[in-house]
Amino acid sequence: MRSVAYHRLRSGDTPKARITRNVWSASGYLLEQWDPRFYALQLGDPSVLPNISHRYSLSGLALSTDSIDAGRSVALFGSGGQPIQRWDGRGARTRHEYDSLLRPIALFEQASNDQQERCVERLTYGAVTSELAENNCCGRLTRHDDTAGCVNYDHYALMGSISGESRRFALVPGEINWSVVQSLRESALRSERFSSSWQYTALGAVREQIDAKGNRHLSQYGPEGELTQVSLLLNSGKRKVVLDHRIYNAMGLVIKERAGNGMITEVSYNEADGSLQRLASYRSERREHALQDLTYGYDRVGNVCSINDAAQPTTWTSNAKVNAISLYEYDTLYQLIHATGRENAQHNGGPALPGWVMFGAPQSNLWRNYTRQYQYDAGGNLLQMRHVPSSGQGYTQRMHVALNSNRSILYAKSPFADSSFDRCGNQQMLAQSQSMEWNVRNQLTRVNQVLRDDAEDDMETYTYDAGGMRVLKCRSSKAMSLTHTREVIYLPGLELRRDHALGQWFTVVSVDTGRATVKALLWEKGRPRAVDDEQLRFCLSDPLGSCSLELDEQAALLSQEGYYPYGATAWCAAKNSIEVTFKTFRYSGKERDATGLYYYGLRYYAPWLQRWISPDPGYDINGLNLYRMVNNNPMTLRDMDGRQGVGMTQRVLLELAFIPILAGLGAGLGWAVAGEPAIGASLGALLGVSILALLLHEGYQRESRRALLNSPDHRQRTVAKWLSECAVYIAESRGLTHEETNRLVNFFYQQQHDDEKLSIQSHTTAEGKIYAFIGPATSQERLNQLIELDRPMGKELRQLGYSHILLREPAREVVAQSSATSGLSRFDVQGSTPLAKRKVVKGESAPASTRKQALATGSSTSAFSVDTSEVAHLMSGREGRSIAITLGHLNEGRMAAVHWHKHRDDGDLWSADLHGFPGAGKRRSAYRLMFEHLGARTYRVAGIRDPH
Repeated sequence: MRSVAYHRLRSGDTPKARITRNVWSASGYLLEQWDPRFYALQLGDPSVLPNISHRYSLSGLALSTDSIDAGRSVALFGSGGQPIQRWDGRGARTRHEYDSLLRPIALFEQASNDQQERCVERLTYGAVTSELAENNCCGRLTRHDDTAGCVNYDHYALMGSISGESRRFALVPGEINWSVVQSLRESALRSERFSSSWQYTALGAVREQIDAKGNRHLSQYGPEGELTQVSLLLNSGKRKVVLDHRIYNAMGLVIKERAGNGMITEVSYNEADGSLQRLASYRSERREHALQDLTYGYDRVGNVCSINDAAQPTTWTSNAKVNAISLYEYDTLYQLIHATGRENAQHNGGPALPGWVMFGAPQSNLWRNYTRQYQYDAGGNLLQMRHVPSSGQGYTQRMHVALNSNRSILYAKSPFADSSFDRCGNQQMLAQSQSMEWNVRNQLTRVNQVLRDDAEDDMETYTYDAGGMRVLKCRSSKAMSLTHTREVIYLPGLELRRDHALGQWFTVVSVDTGRATVKALLWEKGRPRAVDDEQLRFCLSDPLGSCSLELDEQAALLSQEGYYPYGATAWCAAKNSIEVTFKTFRYSGKERDATGLYYYGLRYYAPWLQRWISPDPGYDINGLNLYRMVNNNPMTLRDMDGRQGVGMTQRVLLELAFIPILAGLGAGLGWAVAGEPAIGASLGALLGVSILALLLHEGYQRESRRALLNSPDHRQRTVAKWLSECAVYIAESRGLTHEETNRLVNFFYQQQHDDEKLSIQSHTTAEGKIYAFIGPATSQERLNQLIELDRPMGKELRQLGYSHILLREPAREVVAQSSATSGLSRFDVQGSTPLAKRKVVKGESAPASTRKQALATGSSTSAFSVDTSEVAHLMSGREGRSIAITLGHLNEGRMAAVHWHKHRDDGDLWSADLHGFPGAGKRRSAYRLMFEHLGARTYRVAGIRDPH
């Protein structure tokens, strides 16, 4: 199968076909993939290999994969489809071991130069014991010895999320060979332990995190689960507000937020497609003095064409006007080919940062405009980048691309690009005399920055956990006869930075709120005089996640930075030279190492090369060129972890491609039938537009229905309907009063988790006590067995995940009928106020003194009164239980559960759904309890309406 794209740089150029070829087997398996570059080479030379080829087993598992970029990989699988062994192009071998349940228990690795394999991971699972059951650890991973050390999972939440873990590092990280004997593994670990814990909301979001230094990260959410406030409670006892307030639009996008330092950010979006139009940040009550005021322009397919920062002043250099305006142009494949902007006038490119400019420095000759032009080959490899400044010397950076792969290096280094990589495609040299070392997992483990024959090298080493995330960085450098060591330990929400040479030890607490990232610097020792302890640094990001502004707790500027396309720093300014040293996160919100590389999570990126230094671990997830950065569209797309660029244009392009296809078919049909291809093409295009509009409308309706069904209000009404039916059934079978029924309903909402299916059961003991039980539906059968044995209480109940409530004591005298037939009730939050005991005869009105009931919505000041005398005659039966539950929902402020809203027929009428009302059955709409608004907060029940 072949797909064709047409490439041209300018509108007047002749289009050139770019053909991608995929070869499939008779069974539907993808065998070979060719990008346009290698497909064109293969037409002239049949020996040219495809970009990626696969060989499969009879069950469809990929036994071997050959990539011109990433080399060969061969794998063997077990009968259950689990990987057993794997070999890569360098001859390294990986072997897995499993238990009888096919859970992985050990991982062995052997490099090509190793004499024997090493055990680099061991996994231990919790047995079925009472102690582990209390922590939800039975059958779950409790200990993981990995390449960095050991992680103990001490506690799990009910839904399986980790709620407590502790990390210890190995004495010699990276040189691991774990023994089967746990005591021997313990002897290879450091004594220092780092423990973290989490608490979650009912929706599974993190409500509180306690990091390894005892700092508490506190988050608050709105009624639909949206983040509204974030604060830090430091281990010193000081509370720091990070995010003070946030407002969302109907699409769930943030339109305004106020940070803890008073900085206000306002965001506006295009109403048609939700694209960002403007991003403005200013200090509280000082809108005219914006810190950042970005306006975005797009082309018709969503590529960013212009960015204007109105907050930056206009300057003049060498008779040239320098504005904070950047312009971008693209070819027909949406690759960036032309960019303009401003830069530091003294910057000459390369991996080094430009010189920092101090705030308040004279503005003369600090800035200049620049133009960059990019040229690519048919495979998406950057061939040339030409940099032309408005003043001073420009330069051209050329890349040498290998003939049989997409591996490339700077042209000045060597004409042999392919030999500068290992057989798995990992780059071996970063710069002149800077070698790189990689482990069996293709992870960068060491960069030798200065090589010495008579002493240790200056180097930076990296250690990763089992998930591939970096957990330890160590940099050592030689100065005279001393070796200076700097160490960074990465923990959940925390970084421990220790400079042993300067004696500076401090902790960086990280809080990510989406639009801004906040760092708190907590010093242990060696704090510079110009830096405050417990300092908060608010990092304001652009839409690509790049840190463009840093502010302190008073919203004063600490640093500012601008970037070229593809991430190199174009200019930077700071308050002073000391503040500069504490900024580590820059382009795309990633950390920039001393090597100049950006660490993305799964691989490293070289911004001065505009490409990755190792192949994509996801293979073709982002195209057949495994080194290309975000499809060469860095201003529109963003890579989150080193695998794939994300953006909003792919679906639009696919749908628009449908129109020229129908236009071509119409032209052929028009020529064949009537000799009028133009008319046929027009009709075909019109048909394509009509079908596209129909598909978009249908998709919009489908997404609207899906959004409605998934909306929190709809979920609350669905849960309320099911709960009401259960509560009415239990109330009738146990003879519960309205007060007891609402206590049951309220107890359910205290235990509810939206992502968990719950069960409700009741039980009357021999002594006459009435209990209700709420817990996982999966354990309902065992609960029923305990109820039949008349011993549902105790430890086993908790182990099943059930909670209970005592609804009635045996000593209490209850007359259910008189309680149920009260024409008027007060539904308290705890149900402590009993129902009126006066029996109301059918047709009789309740006394005026008892006609009003207060429905509390959270406080006494917000209470409102309801006259229920109109339905007093219904309170004695099943109808009364449904009415009481609805009033209970209103009393607790659960308006969405009963769809409380003003009725469209009459401006003074309000309605609430009556779930579980007799005769409702499986009707589409519920019966509704109608309320007449009498003024202020006073209502009167006007009756019950059948919507049908």
